[in-house]
Formats: sequence, structure tokens, C-alpha cells
Amino acid sequence: MLDLNYKDKILIDEVITYDSNYIKNTDILSLKNVKVKGKIFKNFENDNEVNLNVDGEMMLTDAITLEEVPYKFTIEIEEILENSLKTLDLIEFLWHYIVLEIPIRYTTSDASTLKEKYEGVYDEEEIHEINNPFKDFFEE
Repeated sequence: MLDLNYKDKILIDEVITYDSNYIKNTDILSLKNVKVKGKIFKNFENDNEVNLNVDGEMMLTDAITLEEVPYKFTIEIEEILENSLKTLDLIEFLWHYIVLEIPIRYTTSDASTLKEKYEGVYDEEEIHEINNPFKDFFEE
């Protein structure tokens, strides 16, 4: 908990650990090395402003191979907190942002290898070309 009541500026440089209760109802298998760096300060309007950089690594299930694979994430948080807030649970506060970083599907498989094996597999560049009604719109 950070006490916002008595300080104009709080510097944060920590590694946060999340226990299994946080990840049990998510697609995250494990969450490691959540590094938080930044500050919480009173801005010119006397509001509590949060500026944080969060880096970490979550283990996910590969959407194709079903193996456990690492997924690195980086989050930049710039938020103004309501004035009535006097304390901040940093672990809970950051969790809301981390959950938003969980990809719907993630794979480390090589697209070219998958294209040889399966029909209908496209790499990212091809997706922008196939079934894109606007692809000719910007051509001169």
C-alpha cells in the first residue's frame, strides 16, 4: 500500500509478485518478473497523478502447439486518481492493467512452417492484403 495522504511525490522501483489466486481464472499459467518503475505525484491541479512503466513476463499456452510459452509485456500507465483516494494498493492497481495485456491467442510457431502443414494459415503481412476492401484505396 502506498500512502498518498502525506507525500507530494512517491517514487516506485519494485518487483511485484502475484500469487496463484490472481491467475487462477485467467489464461496465464504463471506471471514472473513484474517490474514497476515510476512515480505518483500531485500535479498542478493537486490531483494524484500516476506515471508508471511496467515490464513482465507471463507464461501462456501456445494456441497451436499447446506448449507453455513466455509472453513478454510492457505497459505504460498515465492516470489521474480521484482526489479522495488516500491509499493505493499497487498490486491490485497493476493487476487491472496486466489482465488487459493477455492476448486472445498467442503462438511462437513459425508461419512458414505452419503454411506448409495447414491450409488457410497467413502471416501478418498477408492478412493485411487478403480480404482487405481498402487495399486499393491508398494506391496511387
